[in-house]
Amino acid sequence: MNLLAQDQSSKRKHLPIEIMYFGGVQFNHAGNLNSVLKDSGAGQVPLFGWNAGLGTAYRINKMLIGVNFSLSTNGKKNNSLNTGDFTIYIASNAIRTGNLVFSPQLGLGAQSSTFIIEKQNMNRTFQDFLTNQSNETKLEHTAAIVDISVALKTTNKDRTLFSPECRVGYKSSISANEWKVTNATVTNAPKDRLGSFYLQLAWGIGR
Repeated sequence: MNLLAQDQSSKRKHLPIEIMYFGGVQFNHAGNLNSVLKDSGAGQVPLFGWNAGLGTAYRINKMLIGVNFSLSTNGKKNNSLNTGDFTIYIASNAIRTGNLVFSPQLGLGAQSSTFIIEKQNMNRTFQDFLTNQSNETKLEHTAAIVDISVALKTTNKDRTLFSPECRVGYKSSISANEWKVTNATVTNAPKDRLGSFYLQLAWGIGR
């Protein structure tokens, strides 16, 4: 009876919540904008960058319903891309072998990106930069996204301890949305289904 009571007490103390902190690398693709940038001699959207974020999920048996928030920053020479996204996802902890859990995840959400182009070696008067010339152009891209990933988790009997995990995935705009120039109205702007492949290391608690 004592053993049964202890086991029941142990089960009650574990909240059905997972919390995760993650960071890693990301590889971006913006094919149509890159074509325009190449023709204009304005470099390209940075391919490589870093990302970090956090997430939490509610566990129903071996299914998870959760949210993720992440930020990424990418720089190449004089161009930079900064992105923030928020997703709601479903996942499963059903695939297990020993202390490892393979958790496929499918998320839907929103993404906002800012791309800054810095022009170099410009020789103008001071007044030119206050009127019709600029040494920096800021572009914006917002879209609904889909996020598909697989997480490899480690688990232990005491769910109050943080455990390492890794995650690999791909997120992409659901539709090809137009790049917009900040504070300007432009025509013939390129459209992109902005995508990124990512690899993350994470620390999670509660599985």
